[in-house]
Amino acid sequence: MRASRARIGFDGPVTFSVRRAATAALALAALAPLAACSGGPEIHPGAAAVVDGDTITMASVDSLAAQLCTLEEPGLEQQGAVLPMGLLRSVAVESLVTDALLPLFADEVGIDMTAVRRGVRDQVEKVLADAPASLRDEARERLQMEGERRAVLDTIGGAAGGASPQAGALGAQVFAAWRADQEVTIDPRFGAVDLDALQWDGANGSLSIPADTAADPLDQDAVKALPADQSCGAPRG
Repeated sequence: MRASRARIGFDGPVTFSVRRAATAALALAALAPLAACSGGPEIHPGAAAVVDGDTITMASVDSLAAQLCTLEEPGLEQQGAVLPMGLLRSVAVESLVTDALLPLFADEVGIDMTAVRRGVRDQVEKVLADAPASLRDEARERLQMEGERRAVLDTIGGAAGGASPQAGALGAQVFAAWRADQEVTIDPRFGAVDLDALQWDGANGSLSIPADTAADPLDQDAVKALPADQSCGAPRG
């Protein structure tokens, strides 16, 4: 029998107070086409991204990617599977960019980000109470970031008329349209990663990114051929 992989995540919505009337109006306005900003801040050495003039460092991206690897490794090793660290670093930089943008977005649409963080933090601690002690520290930051993003997107999508579970997808569209008008520059080496499109497959310990409507699984043979410091998962034989 194949070993199953425990998944650390949320099962229910995160609730908090929000000025829904103002949020709904701004959300609907945000759905109108927006012109993408031309260019952006210049990336300087040591920077992975620049968001509204603030730098996200390579060191912070590497640190989060290492945390993601730590969380994925138990399941990956059970299945003899690997993930490229390049992909985890791309996920990390996209997560950090989103984390930096969320407070700006929330302020514009009338969401109380302090209440969001508090509600998510309470739920994270409940989830971590049942998590393996060895993974709690690494999981805390990831769950907090995921929870805040999900809470904001669900709320903005609901305010724009989306019904659960479609509210999050609609919220993601609103956020993406707003983001296109912000000053965000990401080092090209990371590529583009859509956090909402990622599929973490706990059954076989792998990550896939859907291409159109069909999942496009990672080429395990190619990933296993990478140098050890460029992959995460199954130990070399």
